[in-house]
Amino acid sequence: METITSTKPQYLTNENGDKIAVVIDLETYQNLLEELDELRCEKGYEQAIIETETEMASGDSITLEQYLANRQGKK
Repeated sequence: METITSTKPQYLTNENGDKIAVVIDLETYQNLLEELDELRCEKGYEQAIIETETEMASGDSITLEQYLANRQGKK
């Protein structure tokens, strides 16, 4: 996979010469989207860990074995 730093960006400019957009090839764009998706997944995982640790610390959780035993008892 090509890294972002090795890609030389091309810029679109306005009539004043100010950069207003970046042009990148399709493969680089798709790679950026994949990286963004991975980062989002990682952030979600980190948030789930924080929430789970909080629940466990407060005693607001049960083990898988407890859940399965409760579920069997309700049938």
